Amino acid sequence: MRHRLHIVFLSIAVLFGGLGSSTARTWYVAADGSGDAPTIAAAVDSTLSGDVILVGPGTHAVQSAIGSSVSLKPNTSLVSEFGPTATVLVAATGPLQPGLITARDNCVVSGFTLVGGQSSSLFCGGDNVEAFNNIIHGRVRIGGTARIHHNLVDLPGAGSAAILILSAVPIQIYNNIVLGEVTAFTPLCLFDVFVTCNLIQEPLGCFTAYLNFNADPLFCGAGNYYLRADSPCAPGNHPDGFDCGLIGPLPVGCGTVSVQTKSWGAVKALYKK
Repeated sequence: MRHRLHIVFLSIAVLFGGLGSSTARTWYVAADGSGDAPTIAAAVDSTLSGDVILVGPGTHAVQSAIGSSVSLKPNTSLVSEFGPTATVLVAATGPLQPGLITARDNCVVSGFTLVGGQSSSLFCGGDNVEAFNNIIHGRVRIGGTARIHHNLVDLPGAGSAAILILSAVPIQIYNNIVLGEVTAFTPLCLFDVFVTCNLIQEPLGCFTAYLNFNADPLFCGAGNYYLRADSPCAPGNHPDGFDCGLIGPLPVGCGTVSVQTKSWGAVKALYKK
């Protein structure tokens, strides 16, 4: 886990290398209300450019003062302490809350399970947004330049825009598991949108796309998004033999599921008292 946190903070350091200042600080938010700020919204209110909001494990209800998504300030980061399996952000007022998290210019969102937001769970509403290592149960809307990678975006069903692109600007979408569609608000082909090395379970539009595939991701179990060893999303297992590395937010966490053939008599014998 320390290695994963090192990667998160290294990415933030690279992104903000030319933006940070000696006064940048980290704001810690705990699920029980302790820490440097009682809630994520309160921490956002306190941040300045270059600051990081570090969120502790547990379930955090998220809502702005106006009852919508919490909008990060430009040049700030929202990261979890222990990753998406330990840190859940939910809409405070339930499924009718319009949004959950809005990221502005040069923001990073990493390491969460995001649940809720009628319009979107994550809205990339600025330029140079990076979102990675998240499990997102809902829609991702992208309105500016962004890098969206190593996430699980779960909004299944034909016509369900799991990732919705709102503008024709440079966008990179790679190494994600997308249980839904990747589509655009405009019917035009967006040649600055690169979609590569993703598992996408619904039809993909006319973006510049390659090395994507549609398959069962083979998770370790219901609600367990670690990968089986034989998952096509595990490194070295791309169905077409390409070297995409890890696809999705979580690594291999279990072996293959073996199937043993038993006679009906043998099965009944298992339940004899």
